[in-house]
Amino acid sequence: METVRISVDLEKGSRPFRHFYNAVGYANADYTYTEPSRVMFDYLSSYHNHFRYMRVHNILTAHGKGDYYIEQCGSDYGNPPDDPETGLPAEEHWDSVVWLEDDGTLRFDWTVVDRVYDIFRDHGMIPIVETCWLPTCLAKSRSENHIPKDLRLWHKVIRQFVLHVRERYGAENVSKWYFEVWNEPNQKPVWAKDPSSFFAMYDYLEDAVHSVDPSIRTGGPAVMQDGVSEEIFRKFLDHCTGGVNYVTGAFGTRLDFISVHCKGDWFGNTNPSSEVMFRSVRRYLEILKEYPSLKDAEFFNDESDIVWDGNLGIWHRSWLNFRNTHYPPGFICKMIQTYTDLVEDEFGMNLGIVDSDNCHIHWEKYLFSGNRSQLTPLVKRGSTDLVKKSIFNAYVLMSRLGNERLRVSCGDADYGTKFGVLPTRDGNILSLMCWNFEDGMDDDVNPRRFHLDLSHTGLSGSYRLVHWRIDREHSNAYGVWSGMGKPEDPSKEQVALMREHEGLELLEPVKNIRMEDSLTLSVDLPMHAVSLLLLVPENDVPPAQVTGLQAKCVRSFLGEPQAFLTWTPSPEKDFLFYRVLRKEKDAPQDAWLTVSKDCVLNTALFIDSDVQKGRSYEYRVQAVSASMAAGTLCAPTNLNVL
Repeated sequence: METVRISVDLEKGSRPFRHFYNAVGYANADYTYTEPSRVMFDYLSSYHNHFRYMRVHNILTAHGKGDYYIEQCGSDYGNPPDDPETGLPAEEHWDSVVWLEDDGTLRFDWTVVDRVYDIFRDHGMIPIVETCWLPTCLAKSRSENHIPKDLRLWHKVIRQFVLHVRERYGAENVSKWYFEVWNEPNQKPVWAKDPSSFFAMYDYLEDAVHSVDPSIRTGGPAVMQDGVSEEIFRKFLDHCTGGVNYVTGAFGTRLDFISVHCKGDWFGNTNPSSEVMFRSVRRYLEILKEYPSLKDAEFFNDESDIVWDGNLGIWHRSWLNFRNTHYPPGFICKMIQTYTDLVEDEFGMNLGIVDSDNCHIHWEKYLFSGNRSQLTPLVKRGSTDLVKKSIFNAYVLMSRLGNERLRVSCGDADYGTKFGVLPTRDGNILSLMCWNFEDGMDDDVNPRRFHLDLSHTGLSGSYRLVHWRIDREHSNAYGVWSGMGKPEDPSKEQVALMREHEGLELLEPVKNIRMEDSLTLSVDLPMHAVSLLLLVPENDVPPAQVTGLQAKCVRSFLGEPQAFLTWTPSPEKDFLFYRVLRKEKDAPQDAWLTVSKDCVLNTALFIDSDVQKGRSYEYRVQAVSASMAAGTLCAPTNLNVL
């Protein structure tokens, strides 16, 4: 086994670490209020420092039919399918938010928009608003349905949209939103040839948004990673920095963030590649560097996915099975460190958001079908009985990183490309994310032993060392399912075993260590593995009492009743796990039974399958720290099992 030595010297200073990866998305806003997505949002918000931003398509062309078009018409992106003969939308008028009266008056119905954004708000998330696609009543024609027939009407729609969301969600909340003019304009042949009408749309959007609230951020162009995209990108920056503004006639247009879509493969490849992703990112940074006036604008890769083909799974390409495994967590953790090294350290740019479109629960056709989703249904698509994939645990792990990034030194030439460490600090707490990842599907190569030398820590005393791991054997429901022979219809007992290992798992029991000014830690990582080493002071102060416990009765994929529990995630920096207790409602107080396993449950969501129809139960939850101090049990919550 190769041994690598990595030094972290806390005396060399640090720099702020923004959790820029706390953004995700999916294809169609209308999926949001369907039952599978509602359950998905419960999962996505089940830990502290969870996703803050959500990016979805079609908010201005929402149709109010939920998943109708994917279920009834086979249209994965949730819109009416195109006519196979003409290639034009099969339905001329299918959206329901904006329409135009015969006298030219604009009318609005914000019902569906509110349904979508209410769910965001209720789960502590705010939108990255894509103002596409174009409401059909505004389109120049059916074939050029991305170009407004009247830019003044486009301005009015955007202005009324901003006025509405400010009134409903509050000025302070909406001031944190991002407005992005389009999604991948390079795919439109007209814009690939002449993007001037796209630039005009941006000018009118920017003016409309900022006429209501100058603090809201607008940007684009959200182009892909090819030559046409680079040309549009450069022309867009030229326009915003010195071109004639289509609204004001002045030179230049305000640009708060600059977005691209760089992923880890080209269409048709059979292997995801971090090198492909970051070659493309580097190219855009090199172009952006030519515009010094935009140095402070935020840089986004707001579709930073491992591969394209998000709506396809293993039935289409067998190699997409990697999405079910522990491979994505390794890729993502390497990706996050590479963004800091490249965008912030090497280019000195303002890294804003890295958003991955990996919340497509509606594209996950069946158990581990291999789509771009953090969860998978226990039966066919449409099920609300879900299991976490390993990729979900990558974000839970990264949520424990601190707010300062520490300096690292390593003499090995492969550092940062084949293995790495992202050390962070939050006061007297250290978090070290270690990854061993090379592009390629084979796990049985190049294991590495990390020697981590910490110096000048300025810390002392009794500490607790928490070691979480994601690999083939840990935090990996797919690995458990594979070990069972991949049953298509797993039994209740098999599901229980998957659930026991679907969350973020400890590699070893929590240890007591003596923190010194200098400290060496060793960890062995197989290929594509990730570890997080959390060092927290020993502390006998118990976590705060859990709040917000809710319980509802749902049906399992077998049709049996089960209790679905959620509560507010604990914010303590030394939090370790939750303990869930249950008793029958009329049973004595000494009948409380612990139904969760210690050190396993570290997200604020629990499914209890051991309940019986016609009975009433009470549930309580408590948080436990890394020092094993247990918080006060929350007040009981009742559940009648129907």
